[in-house]
Amino acid sequence: MPAQNKMIGLTFALILSDQTLAHDWNSSRPDAHAPIAVMGDHTHKTGELMLSYRYMQMDMNQMLEGKKEIRSRTLLNNSSYKMVPTEMTMKMHMLGLMYAPNDTTTLMAMLPYLENDMDMLMNMGSMHGPMLMKSSMESSGIGDLRLGALHSLYSDSRQKLHLNLMLSLPSGSIDEKNSQGALLPYAMQLGSGTYDLLPGITYAAQRDSFSWGVQASAVIRLDENTRDYRLGNRYKVQSWVQKPLTRNLSASLRLTYEDWGEINGEDKRLNPMMSPLSDTNLQGGKIVIGSVGFNLTLPAGNRLALEFNTELNQDLDGLQMAYEDSLVLGWQLSFK
Repeated sequence: MPAQNKMIGLTFALILSDQTLAHDWNSSRPDAHAPIAVMGDHTHKTGELMLSYRYMQMDMNQMLEGKKEIRSRTLLNNSSYKMVPTEMTMKMHMLGLMYAPNDTTTLMAMLPYLENDMDMLMNMGSMHGPMLMKSSMESSGIGDLRLGALHSLYSDSRQKLHLNLMLSLPSGSIDEKNSQGALLPYAMQLGSGTYDLLPGITYAAQRDSFSWGVQASAVIRLDENTRDYRLGNRYKVQSWVQKPLTRNLSASLRLTYEDWGEINGEDKRLNPMMSPLSDTNLQGGKIVIGSVGFNLTLPAGNRLALEFNTELNQDLDGLQMAYEDSLVLGWQLSFK
């Protein structure tokens, strides 16, 4: 993974290049917040309120089995599957609200609106052999609501440490269907259908000429949903370094490792023999993602940000759509 090694080396080079500590934490600096794709990265002072909006788009254009690319046409011609994906686009609009009743605790809520589109190849079959036909499916709507708090453990003039204590509520649908009334596969559903714990811990440090941070987090499914399955647990570790370029603009590098498990149980309405998307044993994996981003501070407490994310290495448990690239755009408004 040469690209990953270069990013790690550059991150540590930036950290070690300036060991002079800042005299005080400067929340007005463009790098005072983490890259925009990092959730729950900072707390607020008593009475402060922050509104936010994030737009994320992720594209997937190939299938992997482990690390090996599998072409959709080849899979249909050499397996019993009747339907396989060729391309998927996931879009998310995320509204966020943060409020600090005191200096120790910051309350937080996030509500997503999701749009999923997938192109498929179907094997209609004939007496003369396979007959392939293109089709598509889509779903959209409210996802799972996240509520909770960030609790400060330690804070001084140069570093901060806090707990992320969140709960995901099953407000997203798990009964999305296509235009013919057939249930859509797991990846096209809008929620988990379960109550999920989202624990985490976040550390951030600010120096005179750069800042950096690290966050470990998880998604723990508490029980099966009403369709007798639960999605796999997810575990994530990410670290970032940011460099102010001007008084109002900073650039960032971020490295993320994520691991997620198979689906436990199954929705009896889905036939795993029809498509790998409906097979609960083909849902886990792990991935390393590299990211480049920018934060821009504007007058009156406004902040704009973007981040581009790309896959550096991934290993999927069986036939799955592979993550490739994603883009996150964000706006934040802080006031008291």
